[in-house]
Amino acid sequence: MIVPEHADVVRYIYSQYSAGVFVKDIIADLSAKGIFYYGKPFVQNTIYIILKNERYSGIYRFNGEVFDNVYPQIVPTEIFEKVRKKVNENRYGKKSLEVDFLLRHKIKCGYCGYSVMSDSGTAYNGEKKYYYKCRGRKAKFNDCQNKPIRKEVLEKIVIDSIIEELSDKSTVDYIVSQLLNIQENQAKTNVVLNLLIKEKQTTDTAITNIMTAIENGGSTCTAMKRMRELEQRQEELQKLIVLEKSKTPVLLTADDIRNYYVQALRLEPKLLINYLIKEIILYKDKIEIHYNSPVNIGPDENRDFSFASKSVNLKIKVPFRKHKLKINYDVKSFLL
Repeated sequence: MIVPEHADVVRYIYSQYSAGVFVKDIIADLSAKGIFYYGKPFVQNTIYIILKNERYSGIYRFNGEVFDNVYPQIVPTEIFEKVRKKVNENRYGKKSLEVDFLLRHKIKCGYCGYSVMSDSGTAYNGEKKYYYKCRGRKAKFNDCQNKPIRKEVLEKIVIDSIIEELSDKSTVDYIVSQLLNIQENQAKTNVVLNLLIKEKQTTDTAITNIMTAIENGGSTCTAMKRMRELEQRQEELQKLIVLEKSKTPVLLTADDIRNYYVQALRLEPKLLINYLIKEIILYKDKIEIHYNSPVNIGPDENRDFSFASKSVNLKIKVPFRKHKLKINYDVKSFLL
């Protein structure tokens, strides 16, 4: 169902972008109007996710099929197609870089909510240094004090943490058991599907009773009228049940889930991150790593639970200085 105040924001974002307004200006305007995303200013990644979400055009894809009767249309098709073309032509961050930043588009600031972007500088000896830096701080959108962190340091923390966590059999066993429980509970708590099935059973029973009454000499005219009403509702319910079941993903086995993570560990670093990492939240002294899950709770839902937590102590060389500064990072992992 459409939430009017949210839909108005979505339409505004689409209309502004289709008119040629830059995303950073859209964000600034939204902030000036007091419109925020979960209490914090919108970030570019969030805006682009909205601009690429086909459901706003009334389209939902599932298992290779296209449905146009699941989501009500918020954005006119013409505007959506125009925006999609512009997004594809002006993809954020499409310019080539000298260095491949593995975590780009996956990381945001834990304090102000802005994306953490790539940055670089030159050391006193002329050596080029690369960093991850809060966009809110870099562009002076706010007074965020989140400190930049060296590219190689942060990427090492993330990659080492992934490999260590998922190489631990006890951790993987715990992940598998928890995801199996989530699947089982979700199957039991699909209230809409259960109500539809219950109503269809009641309708089937009513049709059977009418047929029995007619066979026993009951009033044919009244009974047949009611029979047609029930049969029409029976057909509607059958379609609704099929549609609701399509929203419920096929349940995975324990081996399916385990193989998902085993396969990921065999990938190259960039593919590994794209495959497994949903989001990274960066603070001064800690990093939250949110993982993807092979279990789809539903088309619009996700759940999370903490499955691991550990601390990493690293010595980070400060630019323009000869000594080393020891920084303790607490790395927390969450499975989504």
